[in-house]
Amino acid sequence: MLWTVLPTSAAEALANHLLGLDSASSARLQKVAGKRLRVTLTELGKPLTLQASEQGVLLSWVDADSVDCHIITRLAVLPELQDSANITRLIKADALDIDGDPMLAQQFSQLFVALDIDWEEQLSQRIGDVPAHVVSQAFKRSQQWLQQRLAEQQQWLADVLIEEKHILVGSQQMAEFKQQVQQLRAQVDKLERALKTR
Repeated sequence: MLWTVLPTSAAEALANHLLGLDSASSARLQKVAGKRLRVTLTELGKPLTLQASEQGVLLSWVDADSVDCHIITRLAVLPELQDSANITRLIKADALDIDGDPMLAQQFSQLFVALDIDWEEQLSQRIGDVPAHVVSQAFKRSQQWLQQRLAEQQQWLADVLIEEKHILVGSQQMAEFKQQVQQLRAQVDKLERALKTR
């Protein structure tokens, strides 16, 4: 029992601390205040219940009371729930089962996805303005460097797959193919009309 209580308490404290760092989170909390969401992940086997109040969220592994929405899914599916267009597809693919209001799940998700925390300000309160600015700029530069390297690797992989291995087609070849299909479709339509008039 202790193995679930301590991590849950730590996760709850962290979640509420992060919500407290964003001034806009109180408005998002008001939308779900008094609502209860239960998430059962097949990998864990035990349901986690989230209850929202205007002060924050409460987490529990042992709550058996009724909830406004119960989601049964896998851990890998959770990020896809942010986009409401995916819900129907996931339900049809038996990757998601929702009992209750599916929009409530998205509202709970938005509590954390929409967090807008000024990390530089938070850091400056602990180590001072100048060191916080230096750390923040170093982090931004490393993030830009990483994104640039990732873009370069993606371009290299695309070049290998298109130019060297001929596994994929390039955008120019695809455009030519689409144009040829459209021309062929126009010829077929013309031929159909000619045959119908005879």
